[in-house]
Amino acid sequence: MPQVDYRARLQPMSLALNADGGHDVLGPQNSTNILFPLWSTRGVLFPYTPSLATGNVVDYDPSAFIHTNYGYNAYIRSYPKPLSLTAEFTAQTNEEALYLLAVIHFFRAVTKSYFGISPYNKAGTPPPTLKFNYLGDYQFNNVPVIVKNFDYTYPANIDYVPVSTVKLPTDYSLATDPRRIDLPPSDANGYTYVPTHLSVSLEMDTQYIPIKLRNEFNLDLFRQGKLMNKGYI
Repeated sequence: MPQVDYRARLQPMSLALNADGGHDVLGPQNSTNILFPLWSTRGVLFPYTPSLATGNVVDYDPSAFIHTNYGYNAYIRSYPKPLSLTAEFTAQTNEEALYLLAVIHFFRAVTKSYFGISPYNKAGTPPPTLKFNYLGDYQFNNVPVIVKNFDYTYPANIDYVPVSTVKLPTDYSLATDPRRIDLPPSDANGYTYVPTHLSVSLEMDTQYIPIKLRNEFNLDLFRQGKLMNKGYI
């Protein structure tokens, strides 16, 4: 069996940079960006096997008939249940701690919209649609999702480790190494603390483009598994 990475991933729909050299989900691809460690995995890679709960729903409208023994259910619609994922992260090295810090900030960012006058031309833009991959071609393959909830708890009974977020010596290739970031030092002298072990849970929901869904979906092809690479579940 070939060695294939089947770990869960949550990534932007595209990694193309915008006109100013940044990215609308991951930010600029340089060390002055707190999300810079996520560029090495093109989004969030869940390092340990997560727990995932989902399913499918069929809605019917029950109709009652007078003086009969049976009712009738009129079909309304079908849809996938939200994807509820619980995952673990650890921080045993400075690189892992930086990655965990970036993961937490990533979910803080992708659950927000553009707002206000900076930048004014993007005001009202909703949180991004991402793509979710897990367990190979015929499980969750490029499923378009939005993040609806992100929960995590900082427990009191584990260790917290400091992670350096300031510039390293000039002989270190900081700008191109995704294991390092270079943020302005704060009152804590450039150190931030993260837990050595963190459990997170998130709820994602599918987000298909209506016109693409109408033109592309075919139940006969879906039944044969020939639309799985297009994100349908």
